[in-house]
Amino acid sequence: MNPQKATATFRSPDLADYPELAGYTREQIYDQTIGGGALYLAARMVRTMRLNKGDIVLDLGCGKGTTSIFLARHFGVKVIAVDLWHPAALLSDKFAARGLRQDIVPLHMDITRELPFAENYFDAIFSMNSFSFYGGTVEFLRHLLKHLKPGGQLCVGGEVLSDEFTAEQLENPPYVYAFKLPPPNENVDVFVDDFSKQHTPQWWHDFFAGSGLLEVTDCHELEDATILYEDLVLYNIEHNLDPDDVEISIAQLEYGLDQRPCKSLFTITARKL
Repeated sequence: MNPQKATATFRSPDLADYPELAGYTREQIYDQTIGGGALYLAARMVRTMRLNKGDIVLDLGCGKGTTSIFLARHFGVKVIAVDLWHPAALLSDKFAARGLRQDIVPLHMDITRELPFAENYFDAIFSMNSFSFYGGTVEFLRHLLKHLKPGGQLCVGGEVLSDEFTAEQLENPPYVYAFKLPPPNENVDVFVDDFSKQHTPQWWHDFFAGSGLLEVTDCHELEDATILYEDLVLYNIEHNLDPDDVEISIAQLEYGLDQRPCKSLFTITARKL
């Protein structure tokens, strides 16, 4: 595959559509973000939230902490940054280097296990590009939401599908969603661990609303989702990052031109009842 040829028609988002990122460089928007959308997605998520200075926000699945920094810096909130895969010491050093040591508390923990927070503690919960991995059951929602204040907001953003997988596709997944990772992760089942857990925005809306725990206040697919995916590929090529991901991302975008399901991005925000 010739990435330059394959991406000749790829586009980049219009920064004028993202005033939350005014003053950010392209590198800062993508700096150590994980998954699709980068800080463009984070900006779209916070538009649907009511964040007040001093609020306590759980950044659930914070990755390398870029979203936690975004939340603390732009909204004056106190952030509890929780992640399973990145050590708290690494995150703490990063937050201190950004002058945010007093504003963000990093914790290394499995969010699916018993949590050390008081009930009704958080004003809001923010989760970007991680919730689909663990959050798709009512049992988990009950487990998580007991730590959110009544009336507090849960905002989730991330990758979704245009359509649910058919029974046949679940049995024989399309290759673009069942590819092999390069070593040392060649034994990871990408479809089982990731794509089989993804759904449509409507599925997430119905799941949240049907839980009896939440009132959905906003749920929408990003109209520029494909552009954001294209731009991520362009950024990775420009910076010589993750050629394996570049190749599969191009294949997924090409697949979505005339086949379903295709990848997209969405946000959903709900109020705790």
